[in-house]
Amino acid sequence: MSNYKKLSGSKVSFSVKIGKEDLEKSQKSVIARAKNDVSVKGFRKGQAPEDMVIAQIGPEKLAFESLNTALDKAYREFITKEEIAVISAPETKMPEKQEMPMEVSFEVEVFPEVKMGDYKKVKIKKTEVKVTDKEVEEVLKTVCAQAQIAQSVSRKAKDGDLLEVDFCGKDKDGKTLPNTDGKNHKFRIGMGQFLPDLEKGFVGMAAGEEKKAVKVKFPKQYHAPDMAGQTVPFDIKLHNVSEIDSSKLTEEDIEKLSGKKQSLEDFKVQVTSTITANKSQGENQKNMDEFNKSLAKLVKVDLPESWIEKEINARIERLKQSPQYQHDPESFWKQIGKTEEIVKKEAKTEGETDLKVFLGLSEIVKLEKIELDKDEMEKAHQMAHQHFENSNDHNSHAHHAEMDKAILNLKIDKYITSISN
Repeated sequence: MSNYKKLSGSKVSFSVKIGKEDLEKSQKSVIARAKNDVSVKGFRKGQAPEDMVIAQIGPEKLAFESLNTALDKAYREFITKEEIAVISAPETKMPEKQEMPMEVSFEVEVFPEVKMGDYKKVKIKKTEVKVTDKEVEEVLKTVCAQAQIAQSVSRKAKDGDLLEVDFCGKDKDGKTLPNTDGKNHKFRIGMGQFLPDLEKGFVGMAAGEEKKAVKVKFPKQYHAPDMAGQTVPFDIKLHNVSEIDSSKLTEEDIEKLSGKKQSLEDFKVQVTSTITANKSQGENQKNMDEFNKSLAKLVKVDLPESWIEKEINARIERLKQSPQYQHDPESFWKQIGKTEEIVKKEAKTEGETDLKVFLGLSEIVKLEKIELDKDEMEKAHQMAHQHFENSNDHNSHAHHAEMDKAILNLKIDKYITSISN
């Protein structure tokens, strides 16, 4: 190895030498590539004389790309020969005097050593999903309520009905509180659209009936801090009670709900399929979470603190991107009922588990000798190219790092699929 050193955390450093011959070879390859890209008047692409191509590229750009190509080649050869499993683009340190031969240093993060327990005993469960008629009926009623498809009835309101109401919250002086009133508002009882006490207030009322000072308790984590935990009297009025009966759906109703002409039975099949897919997704995620927890316990590894810190910061940053946090950070923490420090501790625990699972799976695909076929490699190229184009780091090392990452992720996916069947 050339000055190979283990640094703190998960970083290592090493250096490679670039000679005059290496640079000349790289320059020839850069010119050869450019011949097919640049346009020179009077010549077809790929046929222009070398000196004209160099003039089009420019001496500074040619020198930069030639050196970068030579460095990339030496770097890739070194990490391949020494079997260094890098996980990020390297930090490059150029010498002060760029004379030939040139010694260039790299610092790069690598995978820590991973020891696996008996991972073959950990499988992903498969759960058979069943959908009941009651579930289908409930979804039909929900979409009907959203589209306000219901029939008016002359009876008292009950759970599941679609109502048209007025409401307003009052302060101690009897004045309407800001953002607590509504006129001719439509909602379905039991769907959680209103606060529970307010919904209950309408149950048993008939159209035209009014109630005064219905006590409504606001939750402690309510988004408006001045209302959180408060009990507020509401004046309410019921204008209309409508019943949702999916058996009475017309062809026009079904087309409005589904976007196409079909019978009620076919619409129910469509709804059943959607419910099945959603339930399957939920069960699959639950089973995957159980698999991850079991696998993490079998992974023995010293996690670099820098990795854990990145995981914590990423999770906190995602929270802080929410509109609620952007609007009012203080009320945001009150609403979720946790401090930033508590969230960081939780993120640390979750992040450590996720990292162990990732490192464990990375080790397993090596042990199982998982390889990608031609189509899968093409997919990896497309994934890497897309990430590379969307990133701010457009050097060749970053591109190779994205390719390595895409290949690894697809190998992991392939292994997961194999133990899920």
